[in-house]
Amino acid sequence: MNVNNKPWKNESLHFTFEEADSIRNKLIRIWESDKKHEGMEVKIKWLASKDKFAVKTRLHPDFEKKKEEKKSGKNRKRNKKNSNTRMFDASSSV
Repeated sequence: MNVNNKPWKNESLHFTFEEADSIRNKLIRIWESDKKHEGMEVKIKWLASKDKFAVKTRLHPDFEKKKEEKKSGKNRKRNKKNSNTRMFDASSSV
């Protein structure tokens, strides 16, 4: 079972499995010759509601670039001291 469950994108729809299979094989040949497409996956899925075959593609989750978490900036604002207010100096009062 795939834990990541990354969604697939519909590449194309076809009336016969042979048409879909030829597109799938064409994509595989293109991806094998070009390192830019490393980690791409392709599959054929029967869509009973549309009575067609769908060619679906995705980048395997292991090959996806990790997004760095962006800091919200809330902590920076909270921790910033207000320099406009003066501290009470007890030694100046008599």
